[in-house]
Amino acid sequence: MTVNAPPGSGLGSSSTLAVAVISAFAEWLGLPLGEYDIAHLAYEIERIDLGMAGGKQDQYSATFGGFNFMEFYDNDKVIVNPLRIKQDVINELQFNMLLYYTGTSRLSSKIIEAQVESVKSKKEKSIEAMHKLKEQAFLMKEAILKGKLNEVGEILDFGWQYKKQMAEGITNPVIDEIYETAKKAGATGGKISGAGGGGFMMLYCPGNSRYKVIEALQRFGGKLRRFQFTKYGAETWRV
Repeated sequence: MTVNAPPGSGLGSSSTLAVAVISAFAEWLGLPLGEYDIAHLAYEIERIDLGMAGGKQDQYSATFGGFNFMEFYDNDKVIVNPLRIKQDVINELQFNMLLYYTGTSRLSSKIIEAQVESVKSKKEKSIEAMHKLKEQAFLMKEAILKGKLNEVGEILDFGWQYKKQMAEGITNPVIDEIYETAKKAGATGGKISGAGGGGFMMLYCPGNSRYKVIEALQRFGGKLRRFQFTKYGAETWRV
């Protein structure tokens, strides 16, 4: 089994790999596992069995695929709400987004552990930042459903400013410089993917500003990666 994303990319590759392995075994052994079962098993393997710090969103994203609004509750309750988004909105989102690899990887669990410690110690700044990121999810859902793509960049920027406050190590001078350079070239917002500290950055470039942003980022030595939104998550089949 091969993975196209480099280690420490922040793209949820470890969770995707866990979901793929479980799905393959379920198909091979004829196990009656639904999407929620597979996602939860992948979560337990990573977070409990292997002791890797992190949330649940990656496992459920990899299993379900598509655009979803996910709700996480106590007692392992998760609700995945599929969003009905017009294809022209999806096409424009895909055209306006850049996926930029900074050329560095990081150990996400260390950053996540720092975030958890900030919450346990009741650091007001970190807790407020988490509430703002929750607010960002609602804002983004509404903007995408209503096709208000002119708001997407600003919503990403709103979330990024608060995400940086959750713990040390989420950003660094290089990431900050890349982000500010992209904004000066025409990007309206973005964020580091995953826990932060390195890996990939997502940048929103409305209109044709992507070309100026691409040119401005060349001096940092990173790489732009092609990507495509998919309607489907884990799929298995027999020959």
